[in-house]
Amino acid sequence: MKKIFACFILLFFILPAVSQDAVEPEKKAGEAEQVSQSVYTEITLEDFESTQYTDANLKFVKSKEQQASLAVRDQYPAEFNNSKKYLGVKLYAKKGDTYQIFPAKPLEISKYCRSISVWVYGKKFSGELSIMLQDVNGTTHRLTLGNTAFLGWKKLTINLPTKIKQQDDYLEKENTLKILHIQYRAANNSLHPEWQYFYIDDITATVRDKYKDRQSDDW
Repeated sequence: MKKIFACFILLFFILPAVSQDAVEPEKKAGEAEQVSQSVYTEITLEDFESTQYTDANLKFVKSKEQQASLAVRDQYPAEFNNSKKYLGVKLYAKKGDTYQIFPAKPLEISKYCRSISVWVYGKKFSGELSIMLQDVNGTTHRLTLGNTAFLGWKKLTINLPTKIKQQDDYLEKENTLKILHIQYRAANNSLHPEWQYFYIDDITATVRDKYKDRQSDDW
């Protein structure tokens, strides 16, 4: 009886401690997320509301069969961010054909960037979308957003890997990241070309201020 009573007392004091240890990591994770949200903000780089896009913004290696066109559209816009206009892209392409959409204005990021997002309307064509990004050293990186094998609007996001140089070598300098173009690599079930469609809306970046050297060494 004494042994049973001793075990009960032991459990009475140990179980709350174990429960607290289990909750503590979740609490710390939540606090870290709150700090992250307060440091980072989402900025819009392109919303297609006022910029003009024509077929001149679309580049590809043309064969006898390839065709492509793009235009800013205003029918059935995305139901977010009070969107009125978006970019429509249509391509007559076979598997492996690659197309580049060049921005109508410079898309530059002067702050430290955690991620880049693009709202995309897919039509179940499994093409691959990528972003060609130039870092502060002038090196170009291809960042894969994902494929368009879905129907409807979807926010595609890519977190920037650490290999992308963002912080300036000299803290007083202010170089920028640049989105050079968006790339679409076509994919279909055969090697014969077919019409493929997708639509693009807000291009955004999640950013924070870069670290600045405000400490004076004159002491």
